[in-house]
Amino acid sequence: MLELSFQAVSSVNHPAIVFLHIPKTAGQSVHHFLMQLVGKSAVAPARVNPQLYDLSVPELRRYALVSGHFDWALVDCVGEPKFVFTVLRQPTERILSFYFFMRSEAQKLSEAELALPENAGKRAVLRLSCDDYFNGGAPHIRTFLDNHYDNFYMYYFAGRSYDARQRLINRPVEKVMQMALDNMATLDGVYTIDRLDRLENDIRQALENKDNRVSLSKLHVNRGAGNGADRMAELKALGATEATFERLRSMVVHDEQIWQRFADR
Repeated sequence: MLELSFQAVSSVNHPAIVFLHIPKTAGQSVHHFLMQLVGKSAVAPARVNPQLYDLSVPELRRYALVSGHFDWALVDCVGEPKFVFTVLRQPTERILSFYFFMRSEAQKLSEAELALPENAGKRAVLRLSCDDYFNGGAPHIRTFLDNHYDNFYMYYFAGRSYDARQRLINRPVEKVMQMALDNMATLDGVYTIDRLDRLENDIRQALENKDNRVSLSKLHVNRGAGNGADRMAELKALGATEATFERLRSMVVHDEQIWQRFADR
């Protein structure tokens, strides 16, 4: 395995890599590719917000790679130079992949584990009907689920956090969308899951790495099976009615605009 030391990366002033990993967008594969390029010891030991809180700014700046499900605002303190990017997936496919992944993970848990507060989302995906999961549920569960599903791209990039929807939901959609696009324009890269070769090329250029023994196209970490049509059929088999499918359409209406803008590039 190719392993550059962090000292080697820093000494030639390569940028730190910051990966804003949106769930179910090939992020595990991207993370492993990046880790092989910079070396495991150069990867920040945080993949989600609570872990990031445990790192001081000087500690965070020691690492060549910061990669995870982070509020964008929390990684502003990564030192310069840096290369900040994200990866998008067709919005409906992302939601369906996320839903069935959560079901699969929830089914692995015991009843005691499911009862833990941090597993509230997994508990909901097993115990609520499809219609209730996408449309109902207790208010705190509904807020959590909508934050992760309802036009997530638009709200996340506009508010720069995972809970941005609950803070921006009453703002005019046109304003929120413009905020999202303006903020996305400040990123060094926005890639799509079907053209990860572009990401690989840009990362190699940023790190001045041409060793083709490490290839993103050959990694398939945590890759989900099935396609959108299959998963729609699976939802129906689980009892989903038109209420679920109508809600799904509303959950991607704004994200589709963002997806098309970047997928067409």
